[in-house]
Amino acid sequence: MGFVIFISSLLLSIIILFPLAKKFEIRKKLSCFGILVLGCLVGFSTILVWAIHELSIRTIFLFELGFLILFTGIIGLYRFYRDPERIPPNRENIILAPADGFIKYIKKLTVHSSQSTDFIDALDIGQSWLIGITMTYLDVHINRSPIAGKILLVKHISGKFLSLKKEDAPNKNKRVILVIDNGNFKIGLQLIASRMVRKILVWVNVNESVELGKRIGKIVFGSQTDIIIPELPELKINVHEGKQVYAGLTVLAEYQ
Repeated sequence: MGFVIFISSLLLSIIILFPLAKKFEIRKKLSCFGILVLGCLVGFSTILVWAIHELSIRTIFLFELGFLILFTGIIGLYRFYRDPERIPPNRENIILAPADGFIKYIKKLTVHSSQSTDFIDALDIGQSWLIGITMTYLDVHINRSPIAGKILLVKHISGKFLSLKKEDAPNKNKRVILVIDNGNFKIGLQLIASRMVRKILVWVNVNESVELGKRIGKIVFGSQTDIIIPELPELKINVHEGKQVYAGLTVLAEYQ
């Protein structure tokens, strides 16, 4: 009976969690590993209860479901609230990822771009690159400065809470725009709320100096961070759509 409970726990975890992982765009390797671990935890916990108390099939199922919800919640909250220390690469002329997550898009913006928005207009820099980073629930949600410099702008914009799967959501949702100037060029950041978000925290102020990789804010639960990089001399974009990046560690771009 114990083996049957273990297999049923694994199957229950797969049936419930796999569609959720796909819906929330959790990385495949991470979701497969997590589902396997959770299935094992649920199975062993249920077998332990069954060994102590004689349980009906219905009661066993309820324990499995309860343990699955409990362990998923604990692990999910732990991963979300992580705030690991990170040491930026000791290199010059680099621009780091401002957020953990995967690259959603990389767009070339021109001086006469039809994609003009309040975020793009805030920089007024002409030729540039727009890179979007999607943060899933299991990513670290601390945002970090992609360059060292001075904060020129912190602008809170009230908006909706649409799903970020909608193409126009970044321009309609609640968001915060930041502009950082290192004396040679400006970088723009946009912290965007998603459907589940109700709070965007910003820990820096206008005229404040920030170091490379410094914590600058946090978006609570699933969200997106966009960055605008100007067309710098010999600029090289080091990432591609779908690539996993890490705030304060991954080099998004290099320049001369």
